[in-house]
Amino acid sequence: MESAIQTIVGVFLKSAKGKESLGGNDFQKLVKSQLHNIMMDTDSSEAVKKMRQGLDANQDGKVNFEEYMNLVGYLATSLSEQCTAAVETPAESAAAAPEIESTPAAAEVEEEKAEVEAQPEEAEPEAATAVEKEKVEEAE
Repeated sequence: MESAIQTIVGVFLKSAKGKESLGGNDFQKLVKSQLHNIMMDTDSSEAVKKMRQGLDANQDGKVNFEEYMNLVGYLATSLSEQCTAAVETPAESAAAAPEIESTPAAAEVEEEKAEVEAQPEEAEPEAATAVEKEKVEEAE
């Protein structure tokens, strides 16, 4: 776990190039190079821009470390929920393993959306939300 934390911090610091926040281009490069396997639309400048705007809680046009950690937390939570769903129903997940990895069941996505909507309003990565919406559409 220590190495994972060091990696998360190191990636931010390297991407920020000594600054306290990631500007638009630096954030775009970080997402494209580091999150392309876990997120969709990392090649889309518009999707990444929307994600950055969703993360930007203080509305300064940049992503600071705390805002970056909101993204990391959101992605880790989503991945954990997908893995947990796969473990809870091994017979079903064995039959639908590729589906679970790429597209969660519609009910699971609806449950995630309900949890997000029930939480107090926080900056949420919009591109990640867009990914979840795409997954709902694919599942339907």
